[in-house]
Order: sequence, then C-alpha cells, then structure tokens
Amino acid sequence: MPNPNNTTFMPHWASILGVVAIMLGVFLTAVHGNEVMKQVVITNNMPADGVMPEPDCPEEELEEEGISVAECEYLIQHVRGIALSAPDWFPSAQITLSAIGTVLAFGSIIIGGALVNYTPWASKAALVVFGGLAAIDLLQFAVVVNTGPTLRDVYLGGILLWFILHLMLVAGALAGRHTEAEAQ
Repeated sequence: MPNPNNTTFMPHWASILGVVAIMLGVFLTAVHGNEVMKQVVITNNMPADGVMPEPDCPEEELEEEGISVAECEYLIQHVRGIALSAPDWFPSAQITLSAIGTVLAFGSIIIGGALVNYTPWASKAALVVFGGLAAIDLLQFAVVVNTGPTLRDVYLGGILLWFILHLMLVAGALAGRHTEAEAQ
C-alpha cells in the first residue's frame, strides 16, 4: 500500500514482537549466564573423591544473609544433591548449551531493538535467533531427560516454559512476515 506521507513503513507487529524479544532476551541472557556460572562453580569445587565436606555455616554469614542454620544446611545439602546426581557429562553439556543460549539470547535483544525500529533484515534474523533458542531448549530437554529425577525436577519445568515462549516468538515472527508480505 503506498504511503502518502512518504514515511518509512513501520509494522505494528514488529514493534510489539521487538519489545517482547527485548524483555525475554534480557531475562534469558541472565538465566543462561547464571547456568554457565553455576556449572563452572560446582564442577570446579567438587572434591576429587566425590565426598562433600560437612556443612559450614558461620554465624556472621548467616546474619549477613538473613538465614537460619537450618536454611544454610538445607542449601548445602541441596547443592550436594544436585552435584552428586549429575552424570559426568552433564556439566559440560549444560555449559556448552547455556553458553550458546547466552549468545543467542543477547542476540534476541539486538534483534528486538531492530524490530522496534523496524529494519527489513530484522524479521528474517528473528526467525533464525528465535528458532535457534527453541533448538537450544530442545537440546537441553534431551540432556536433562537423560539424567536422574533430581535434575529433571530442577530443570524440566523451566526448559519447557522457555520452549513454549520461543515457539510463540517464532510464530509471531512468521505471522508478522506473512502479514507484511500480504501488505506489499
């Protein structure tokens, strides 16, 4: 449709999808980055013999964090349970997938900005990045399903939620591109 004011075509779908991509991208960048850090810290601090030391909950740290001795001991046991239930291959798989996810999530922030300020390449790039994030979710799902019940309990809910969100972003980008193609 010709534009009588000779202004740039700015589809509304792109702005809405861009804002959502920015918001989710910021959050997912933090989620994946935190997972990389968690796996590196747990892997690097595991005793070679696999025997974890007894909980150490210094009084001054408990006061600083505002937690009780029981909460401290629970947190230590929780980390111990996760560390001991992880197969040897799990940390490296999670680090790799989460590192790729961090890059893609950060890319979705940039793509979101390009959608908000509509640039023609952004809708194609959005499909690639959102599809890549959905693929990372599927790969993480496959990794976690092949672990024990403790890790499945910790990870599966979040992975499935992100997969659904990424599929919705892909669907939004596809629908927007279809609408844009019909308008031209």
